Amino acid sequence: MHEAVMVNEVLDNLILDDQGHYLDCTYGMGGHSKAMLNKLSLKGCLHVMDRDPYSTQLAQKLADRDKRVNVIKDSFSNIHNYFKTTSINGVLFDLGISSYQLDTSHRGFSFQSEGPLDMRMDQSQGLSASEWINVANEKEITEVLWTLGEERHSRRIAKAICKRRVRKSIDNTRELADLIVDSVPRISKRHPATNSFRAIRMFINQELEELREGLEEVASILLPGARMAIISFHSIEDRVAKRFIQGKDRRRSEIKFKLISGKPFMPELSEVKKNPRSRSAVLRIAERLM
Repeated sequence: MHEAVMVNEVLDNLILDDQGHYLDCTYGMGGHSKAMLNKLSLKGCLHVMDRDPYSTQLAQKLADRDKRVNVIKDSFSNIHNYFKTTSINGVLFDLGISSYQLDTSHRGFSFQSEGPLDMRMDQSQGLSASEWINVANEKEITEVLWTLGEERHSRRIAKAICKRRVRKSIDNTRELADLIVDSVPRISKRHPATNSFRAIRMFINQELEELREGLEEVASILLPGARMAIISFHSIEDRVAKRFIQGKDRRRSEIKFKLISGKPFMPELSEVKKNPRSRSAVLRIAERLM
């Protein structure tokens, strides 16, 4: 059962005009979107985006019931194709993957169940994790595991992958997870494949590139005084969001933002107990200045 994270914090700090136009860049299972709709008046409008076909199917069912909803199947790096500048009252990014994606074995996101090693948000586009991991050289695999997964055994794992695929291609999640377990010492309760699976998923879907470009896109469509909320689940994503809000690492935008509350929001202990997957969530809300 998927549960949206820090819903009240998002609503209280993002929805400032119940007649405004809002954008949920990451519909997922729709938890945040449905809560946002409940806070909007009948004159409000909610645009929802996702590149996962299953999520956009769910979103379309919601749109069929509620005419305030507009569904866009695309990556949020392409926001400029759908919105005019200074036209949106608030934007939400939820950068976590959904429980559906994690728990559905044929999507290949999780090391906890056996399935094809896919990991694509949209399985109709791009290389799957299996296709990439069976052709990438050892140096490239090492770099991905180190930079995106912060995996300190990245070299050892990359070497084991390249050695194994000489005999047989690595085609499913269990094969990769077992290979990683056999390659590195287990020094904590955390599964040894956690960082590597995250890194490969982020690389296959170009998640950091999408985030950097998406933030640039969103900055231009927000009205002055409007806000964006960014929920991240590990330090790499949060660092990108933080530095963008601070005006650093920009590509185009010179729009200034201020961080609401002066520091990021964290889930309450009661939420973490109810939804353990929320424990690593960090929510930053920033307001566009004039």
